[in-house]
Amino acid sequence: MPRWGRRQGGHENGRQGGVSGYHSQEGFGKVLREVWLAPGRFFSRLDPEGGPSRPALFATAVFYLNLLLGQLLKVAWNREFNYGLLTAALPGLVVALILAPLLVAGLTMLVLTILDGAPSRRKFGPVFRALGYAMAIGFVLWIPFAPFIALPYGLYVATVAVKEVLFISWRRAATAALVPLGAVLLIALLLTGFEEAYQLLINPPGE
Repeated sequence: MPRWGRRQGGHENGRQGGVSGYHSQEGFGKVLREVWLAPGRFFSRLDPEGGPSRPALFATAVFYLNLLLGQLLKVAWNREFNYGLLTAALPGLVVALILAPLLVAGLTMLVLTILDGAPSRRKFGPVFRALGYAMAIGFVLWIPFAPFIALPYGLYVATVAVKEVLFISWRRAATAALVPLGAVLLIALLLTGFEEAYQLLINPPGE
């Protein structure tokens, strides 16, 4: 079994003898708070062998709540109750359950390809967990003008996540995280056009 760990306070911070030295709190609210306010501390304590289910469900919840809260904001802003919102809730959940884990998995593969030339099973799990929880920054994208802050901060948090979970330098982590994420943003800009992209950043509630 590979050992992922570092020396901290005279003890190895990793799995040894069946006891984990990692102290990550993976409840939804605690992840949101820690990733936003103390990403370095959160990802340095994240157990890389904790499995993919929790971060996949976390990313799904963030994706789904963005869709739902965005629609609720529009309904409240326009003061028009839309019954279609109720009928769209379940399909939106299905879409989130499929797209969110696929998005995290795709970014994980791109990060590892940039770092090592190809994804490896040994590193895929830890990076998937880190990037899944890094999706916490996207929780505010439904709020008008919030994307102006969330997108650049999300790039920073993704860099921290990769750096801490793989124990690599800032430069390597930044290259691995920013190149694929920057490419995704550039492709989105080219597909939507500058005006549409600007509207997405503003995210006006009335539209």
